[in-house]
Amino acid sequence: MGNYIAALAVVISLGALLYARRQAVYAGHQLRLAERVSKEANDPYVVVDIRPRAGGSGILVFVIENLGKTVARDVEFTIDPPIQGGESPNWDANIASAIGRRIPFLPPGRRLEWFFTFGGRFYQRTDLPRQYTVTVNAVGPTGAIEPMTYVIDLNAMEGMALDRETVVAKLDRIAKHAEAVSEKLGP
Repeated sequence: MGNYIAALAVVISLGALLYARRQAVYAGHQLRLAERVSKEANDPYVVVDIRPRAGGSGILVFVIENLGKTVARDVEFTIDPPIQGGESPNWDANIASAIGRRIPFLPPGRRLEWFFTFGGRFYQRTDLPRQYTVTVNAVGPTGAIEPMTYVIDLNAMEGMALDRETVVAKLDRIAKHAEAVSEKLGP
């Protein structure tokens, strides 16, 4: 009977050992996940995008923005194919210059913006690229952040109200009408 008890104790001990190992592995996974979540929460989050300048605006702008909570350093990115808004070679060259240089310091909430094109005219043309693959590299407080690669798909904005008249244009029309009325009424 003593041998059975000893054998049962060995089996129970082996089971407890396997269970403890399984829990240790699970705890290790949880620790790595918690460390990753903490690192990502404290890393800068730099995005490059092409979007409407403001609500109701038909102007599309090229934007570099740090949406994270910490400073991004040594920000570099590549875009393929080269950016083409189709308005002016000078405007495209300004964006290309921004793309080609390293940004040494981009604090949280900082937004850099360049004119890209007028939405209504852009979507009338079929010779311009509509999709751009972007890769962003930067350094955060804990070192290099994981490179982020994504696609800017301008086809997703087609059909939006980008070709409507802007508030500035409407105010200009109102001012012209006010001038005409003022001229007719005289001094």
